[in-house]
Amino acid sequence: MVTAIWTIITFCLLIFVHEFGHFLMAKKVGVKVHEFSIGMGPLLFKKQGKETLYTVRLLPIGGYVKLEGEDENSEDERALCNKTPFQRFLVLISGALMNIILGFLIFVIIVSFKGSVTNKIADVVSSSPMAEAGFISGDEIVKMENSKGKTTIRSYNDILLFHMENGYEPTYITAKRDGKLITKLVTPVEDNGRKTYGFYPAGIEKNVGSILYAAFNEAVFMCKIVFLSFAWLITGKVPVSDLSGPVGIVSGIGQAASMGIFSVLNMMALISINLGIVNLLPIPALDGGRIVFTIIEMIRKKPLNPEVEGKIHFIGFALLLLLMLFVTFFDVKRLFG
Repeated sequence: MVTAIWTIITFCLLIFVHEFGHFLMAKKVGVKVHEFSIGMGPLLFKKQGKETLYTVRLLPIGGYVKLEGEDENSEDERALCNKTPFQRFLVLISGALMNIILGFLIFVIIVSFKGSVTNKIADVVSSSPMAEAGFISGDEIVKMENSKGKTTIRSYNDILLFHMENGYEPTYITAKRDGKLITKLVTPVEDNGRKTYGFYPAGIEKNVGSILYAAFNEAVFMCKIVFLSFAWLITGKVPVSDLSGPVGIVSGIGQAASMGIFSVLNMMALISINLGIVNLLPIPALDGGRIVFTIIEMIRKKPLNPEVEGKIHFIGFALLLLLMLFVTFFDVKRLFG
């Protein structure tokens, strides 16, 4: 029951925010909005506004904003198809941006209550690789490099991302101490099944500036994780069967719910940012695919053939449905072990 409640809350919130982004921008640029719906399927509730019909539908698996001239030609000057390419671009991109902003705001809440850690060393474990290399409390890690890659470190998440991309092996760690840079070679060791250098990161000072900065870092980290996951899928480092769909998301929310409210919020932020980025991918039928056609129109100074664009979006939608079925199959398979 708890899982079901949190799943409905999560899906409805993310869908509402996404569609509300499209709705607000459509109103801003003067597009006529016929319906704003949360959920799909049979109608549960409706309220007619001055111009827009507001509805809530039975299945919390989607939602939509029905715009004049969105998928067809219209003589109405307020139709989306009769707006400038840039205005259509703003309407299309606003839903995904709202999801990314929501993820950031959720992280603001989490950091406000739980705090966050930085790339500064609070303490070094005695006899650990970091201690043997000569690092001490107060050192600020600013760069890491090994045989597979290097990166500038601005937050603790950069350290995590470095190892996700480059693995755990002997690494040159550069730290700032009293305005000077110190570089040492550190070899991580295994402790209780995980690799470690042997140091504790310092927490942030809780003020408005540091909270916003830490929340921004968390949101950027999640964006990087999403792009890194796509890269792993493309290169075959992670099999497509590891993708998760609605069933996998429900399972993840259930696991998060068992660990407390902040785990659920963290899951919400991850899903929201992931939803925003995926919607911006240049895939036909998604907002990103429509944005690509709009940008092409800006460059060509004339619209593409509507029939050709419609067919491309239809094919893209069909392929997305096939992918969803494929992902759901593996979700169910994992669920039942």
